[in-house]
Amino acid sequence: VHFGANIAIPTGGTVGPISLAIALDGEAIPSTVMTVTPAAVDNYFNVSSSIFIDIPRACCSHVSIRNISAGDINVQNANLIVERSA
Repeated sequence: VHFGANIAIPTGGTVGPISLAIALDGEAIPSTVMTVTPAAVDNYFNVSSSIFIDIPRACCSHVSIRNISAGDINVQNANLIVERSA
């Protein structure tokens, strides 16, 4: 699984660190946390993360991206790529 996007603090937000993470079944995977600290609102940064997720045969899991920041964030040009290997 690979994820990449541009993220920023929205207008009216408080400047500080913002973070996203790849999540498996709703739980953020700590090794995939992507954190940036913009100097101002609407100051976009590119983030990306990848992880190999082993899912047993004939089973399923839900993969998503979670905002683990304290407040709202803007996300642009998001790409989530899932490659199956057998």
